[in-house]
Amino acid sequence: MAVLLASAAIPLGLVGSPRAEAAARTYYVSPGGADGNPGTSPDKPFRTLQKAADSTAPGDTVSIMNGTYTEAPGGSDVLMISRSGRPGAPITYRPYPGHHPVINPVTAWNGIRVSGAAHIVIRDLEIKGNSANISLADAERGASDKNGTYNTNCLSIDKDRKTGDRPHHIDVIGNTVHHCPGVGIGAGYADYVSIDRNHVYANAWYSVFATSGISILSAQDVDRGDPRTYKIRVTDNTVHDNESKVKWGHCNCYSDGNGIIIDTLKDKAKAGGSGPDYQGRVLVANNVTYDNGGSGIHSYKSQHVDMVHNTAYRNGRSTRMNSYGNIYAQESNDVQLLDNVSYSGPNQPVNPNYLNTDVTYDYNVLFGGRPPETKGPHDLFADPKFVAPGTDGTPDFRLAQGSPGVGSGKPLPEVTTDITGARRDAGAADRGAYASNAAKGTVAPTATANGGGPAGDPEEQFAGQGTGPAASGTDSSSGTAGASNSSHGDGDGGDNGKVPGAGKGLAATGANVALPLGLGMVALALGGGIFLVLRRKRS
Repeated sequence: MAVLLASAAIPLGLVGSPRAEAAARTYYVSPGGADGNPGTSPDKPFRTLQKAADSTAPGDTVSIMNGTYTEAPGGSDVLMISRSGRPGAPITYRPYPGHHPVINPVTAWNGIRVSGAAHIVIRDLEIKGNSANISLADAERGASDKNGTYNTNCLSIDKDRKTGDRPHHIDVIGNTVHHCPGVGIGAGYADYVSIDRNHVYANAWYSVFATSGISILSAQDVDRGDPRTYKIRVTDNTVHDNESKVKWGHCNCYSDGNGIIIDTLKDKAKAGGSGPDYQGRVLVANNVTYDNGGSGIHSYKSQHVDMVHNTAYRNGRSTRMNSYGNIYAQESNDVQLLDNVSYSGPNQPVNPNYLNTDVTYDYNVLFGGRPPETKGPHDLFADPKFVAPGTDGTPDFRLAQGSPGVGSGKPLPEVTTDITGARRDAGAADRGAYASNAAKGTVAPTATANGGGPAGDPEEQFAGQGTGPAASGTDSSSGTAGASNSSHGDGDGGDNGKVPGAGKGLAATGANVALPLGLGMVALALGGGIFLVLRRKRS
């Protein structure tokens, strides 16, 4: 994560053996190329992304040239990644310098699918689904778990359904992901995932699998795991206009369409999943979520989650289901919600709190909606005074002069910059995703015209495998939208959110940002005729 350990950066060229570096190649892809070409020069590129992916070895780069890439006739994915990199030598997929290719799944199940691979970087790409050409009436008539057209995921990563190999150390950085009927970016049964600086919007509209903008589902440790160490990170993303408009096939009801969901990291068997509880820690920081159908950000049946310095504005817009909260936790434990700004719509729940244990809310700015069910000693219920809030165009969610969120937050040494990269004041923290000195802009830095993107990838920036402890007695909180067939959090069940004096410290950076290891991001997968989607799993 770009906000952590910047001083520990080590150039990628200093890692790994000279033999491995010398062997690294760049493969070029262009719609005007041919898969019979060698693919190792821009003037003789491959034609298909799949040919390049199937040629890669650790340390290689796939450089994608201008054009629109769609699935082969009858194909399940535009690009399926199954070959792995290794520590210090990831396989990277990115645009050719100066180019802006578009990955455009139309009838496929996935734009990009990562199937059980490890040490993969996907950065600065545009993945554009086909929802703009589908009507709601057509989607409702065609609703089926056998038809990819109405369930296409933009970027999905999951375990290999044949071998059981789980994806890990996957970085998804600076991509623009939009208009896919299914999930925007999803990671299932994965570990060491970084989803950073992406713009994710207008997804999840038509899927029967109850999908969301960004989803972490049923994560599984590939090593021992430690609740004091971050292994999954969702940071610096802008997420909006994701909504479920078609009924979830599991219950014939409407569900989800969240901005960001951390979903079922524990009690997996009770929700129809499998595997032990996830023991790593999850960081959700510096994200802006607005105008999503479900929640802005929430944790459902999860543990070891820190949600800090996020801004959520008028989520829960769907009129098809009971409104979800903005940022909250449900049926979760060991979660912290600190330094967030949450602006709810009229009569919407602010932070439903149901069946939580060891959950801390503090130093948040809460406004609008119903009275909060849980409030920390330093939480403020006041208008945050955004510069130019809204749900259309280019809203500006920076805090204006005189905002109660300026300089009143809890300094968190683990989060030293904001969504734009502006340095946070170490002594007087601003609440929300933006520092008060941030330049105008609502979207985190993403792809550039030459495919360069911002420097400092997780795979490239951080050295060491530190596993230092978090502050003892860490409490945490996570936000989760209730399902139609489970408690919603705004009913009975009591107030289970902990509100101690000042919250606790955050976790250590840990091996998940180690330069030799990189980070993992995973999502959905399609194996044969089986479609698996990163969706809510509930009993």
